[in-house]
Amino acid sequence: MIWSRFFKSYGLLFFFLPSLHAQSITVTVNITEICSIGLNSTASVTLSTIPPGMSGADVTGSSNSTKLLQYSANVTSGTTRRITVNWDPADTAPAGTSLQAEVTSVPSGCGASAGTVIVSPTAQNLITNIGGCATGVGVNGAALTYTLIIDDISQLSVNDDRTVTLSFTLTDAS
Repeated sequence: MIWSRFFKSYGLLFFFLPSLHAQSITVTVNITEICSIGLNSTASVTLSTIPPGMSGADVTGSSNSTKLLQYSANVTSGTTRRITVNWDPADTAPAGTSLQAEVTSVPSGCGASAGTVIVSPTAQNLITNIGGCATGVGVNGAALTYTLIIDDISQLSVNDDRTVTLSFTLTDAS
């Protein structure tokens, strides 16, 4: 009796419900290699000698910390990337000086600073152990500091100005 009342009340409802059909599709997801690097600004940097505050004191070089390295990368499982710096073999620092580069902070998960390097034509590690990451854009990135080092004041020559071009390379760690 319960079923007959149920059918009388709801039977027609089941009759008018549409049939449900399903359809499926195969989706392929491709993970392409990502290896991109840039600077927050490509404006030139000028470093100069700084006269001592007191006669007889050492001459020093100026620093610039306005640049950020910004990069995005993914890696094959179990591998890492690195960022190197170098200048062209034809470039040189003025006599008695050298150019120091250092990454002073790296966003979390985006590698580790390799410390201070003296820039030369030979590529040297600036950041190591880079896994899959993106530093961010705008005011985010790995903080970069350039410093003019006075190695030998006796070799400094007035107006021995030089312009060098630094290359930053994001590559697989070797």
